[in-house]
Parts: sequence; structure tokens; C-alpha cells
Amino acid sequence: MDIQKYYLAENMALLLSISPNSNLAKLLRFCLAIGWDEKVAGKSTIEIVRDLMENPSNLPYWTREVMGMDREHSDEEWIALGEMGIKDAKEFMNTVWQELENLQL
Repeated sequence: MDIQKYYLAENMALLLSISPNSNLAKLLRFCLAIGWDEKVAGKSTIEIVRDLMENPSNLPYWTREVMGMDREHSDEEWIALGEMGIKDAKEFMNTVWQELENLQL
């Protein structure tokens, strides 16, 4: 199996292991809804995601930043953001970390 198929298989296994109602799933749905264009954003996808991993309490600012990169806000982006139901960013991200620890891969 070539390396790209291997990574695809790993990522699909991860996705299959995530409960659809979990905070992790909500965060991933938000990421999928974003129309990311690295040329417009001026940052790579890994840079923007590392920003969140290093400063998880900045989640509300991070979501606004990634939504605003393309200066267009689609209905899908707003819906995914609303479904996250972020009331306390620290609590939301702590739940994400716990869900990651509990995954059985």
C-alpha cells in the first residue's frame, strides 16, 4: 500500500471511531465546512490547526479566523459553528482531548 493510501486508511479509521455527537465530531464537521484556500489565507492548514492545538482556549477566535480567511461565510459554515454549541471554549476543548484519549483505534 502506498503512503497516501496508508494515511487515508488511518484517517478513515479515526473518523469511523468518533461518535457523531461528540465535540470532536462537531469540530471536524466545522473544519469540513470551511472553504479553505491556502493562497488567500496566507497560512498552511497545518499552521492554522497547530495554532488551535497550542492555544485551545482561543477556540472562539480561531473559528472566526478560519471562517474569515476567504471573506465569505457559507450557510454550511454557520450551521457547523452553531452545532458546536461553544459556551465555554476551555471545557469544549477539554472534552475533545478526553474523547481523543478514549478512542479505540
